[in-house]
Amino acid sequence: MGNSHGHVHGPTSGTRLWISLAVTLLFCVGEAVAGWVSHSLALLSDAGHNVSDAVALGLAAYAVAAVQKPAGGRHTYGYLRVSTLTALFNSTTLVVIALGVAFAAVERLRHPEPIAGNLMIAVAVVSVLMNTVIALALAGDARHSLNSRAAFVHMAGDALSAAAVVVAGVMVRKTGWVYADPVVSLLIAAFLLLSAVGILREASDVLMEKAPRGLDPERLADAIVTVEPVCGVHDLHVWTMGEGQHLLSCHVALPGSQTLLETTQVVERVRRMLHKEFGIEHCTIQPEEDGLCRFSHRQSLFCGMEAHVQAGHSHAGHAH
Repeated sequence: MGNSHGHVHGPTSGTRLWISLAVTLLFCVGEAVAGWVSHSLALLSDAGHNVSDAVALGLAAYAVAAVQKPAGGRHTYGYLRVSTLTALFNSTTLVVIALGVAFAAVERLRHPEPIAGNLMIAVAVVSVLMNTVIALALAGDARHSLNSRAAFVHMAGDALSAAAVVVAGVMVRKTGWVYADPVVSLLIAAFLLLSAVGILREASDVLMEKAPRGLDPERLADAIVTVEPVCGVHDLHVWTMGEGQHLLSCHVALPGSQTLLETTQVVERVRRMLHKEFGIEHCTIQPEEDGLCRFSHRQSLFCGMEAHVQAGHSHAGHAH
């Protein structure tokens, strides 16, 4: 069992994100003007994609500052979920932009218009260079921060999209085939949708408090019972607060002969094992007497939650 699960190793550079945001916004304005003048839907759609990335960069920069705020008051977990909420907003925006680009591309296929291929190529080349430089600037933080990794993927994707626009411009210039522009726009729309689906899935997993990918609850239970003298695990829950910080709570069954000091030592060994082997940042472990030891921990792994749900339904039934 290796510690292959990401968690925060250090602060992310918010300064790089703010600088990248300013550069991206300036370029968006220039690209949109060039697309309007040249009648290039591909340039306009790529400008829309860059706007979505500007939003992503701004939200990512804000999230870097927010997650560093200390916990306090009603925010007992701090502000770690800010990065997840910004990702959810950003992915929703991507879906809207992608659908708009796709609709415009279909209309352009039905009613093609001549475009200025030279201007289209020149602006797209600048876009490739700009997005590549920004992606490289964010690559270091992307290694240890999910928030920065999402921004990095967006900018790298923009570089690829702009490269596709260059290809369309060359085709228009060499062959006069004006359909290359809307075809490339459809490809950009497809890329946006695929990116948005991935972000939506990951954000919803965090908000639904699903077990993080790569952290199978049954595997965690198997690992916990290897710590002697633990003989059972139930009511196990593992989830992500944000920025790769994983939390876990569970009940562990111990022999009734354990003293308070021995029980405390066992709990500490379980905590250290979970942190070392699985990257779990925080654990809440409740020890119990060995009533569960005669059962397999798999048979009752989630029995605590099921019992609470059943009790709630039963109470609701009596209320009627």
